[in-house]
Amino acid sequence: MPALWTQIKKLAGFTGVGLALLAVFGLVALAALRPLDGYAWVTVPPLAPDYRLDAGLTIQPVSDRVVAEAVKDQAILGPADSSQVPVVPPILTAAAPPAPTMAATPGKRPAPAPAAQPTPRPSAAPAPVATPAPTPSPSPTPVATPQPSPAPTPAPTPAPTPTPTPAPTPTPTPTPTPTPAPGPFKINWAGELVTLGPGQGQGQGKCANSTVKANGTFITNGAGGTVSYQWIRITSAGRAPQPVQSVVLAVGDKGFHAVKPDSWTPSSSGSEQLVFITPAYSVSAQSWTCR
Repeated sequence: MPALWTQIKKLAGFTGVGLALLAVFGLVALAALRPLDGYAWVTVPPLAPDYRLDAGLTIQPVSDRVVAEAVKDQAILGPADSSQVPVVPPILTAAAPPAPTMAATPGKRPAPAPAAQPTPRPSAAPAPVATPAPTPSPSPTPVATPQPSPAPTPAPTPAPTPTPTPAPTPTPTPTPTPTPAPGPFKINWAGELVTLGPGQGQGQGKCANSTVKANGTFITNGAGGTVSYQWIRITSAGRAPQPVQSVVLAVGDKGFHAVKPDSWTPSSSGSEQLVFITPAYSVSAQSWTCR
């Protein structure tokens, strides 16, 4: 409830301020719209020190241009009262002061002569000129602009039928000359190299401290196929064939190929031989000596 009362008091305060502002603006408007009487009141500055004239409030005539403008405005707006007629203020003239009769004495200023009172001269008020109201000119009647007729749409020109291009004749591919077959798969050459590594220290030259290493290579005729081989160890205990190994070669492969080497410790002097099973080929055995 106190909050509502506070809001009501605020609203009443704003309403009062608005009414006060409205009254002030109304008084200013009334003062501005007060009709003119055609007179101008001015204050004459003190002229006694220079011209020995009495200063004071004096009616001064208004120029003819100002009067003509005022009459023109009243003719356009109309007088507020039918009995009111603009009056031109009288023109005041001052008579020339008489010459002083007393001779001027050095060091003393002559006594001022009494100022002559201006004689008013009446002048006839100009009659108000009525300005005719402007006659409104008739508005021009719009003229309809003729719309141009649409141009006919030209018929589409048929596209020319393209001439079929003959298919090019394929160039015959020359038949490659067949490579003659190399014949049955065989080994053209094979060899081996068997070495015995010496023992170390006091055991140098002993079989138990030595190692036999066998390496082999071969070349085929390029027919392609599988090469099967094995190493055969020969000692005082007899022949000891090793497991069969194989190598697959492609057709046209005529390069050197190495077989899997064999390495072991012998029990006595002996030899080792590389034997090819397929294709069949024998390599001379190589021997070694140890104690």
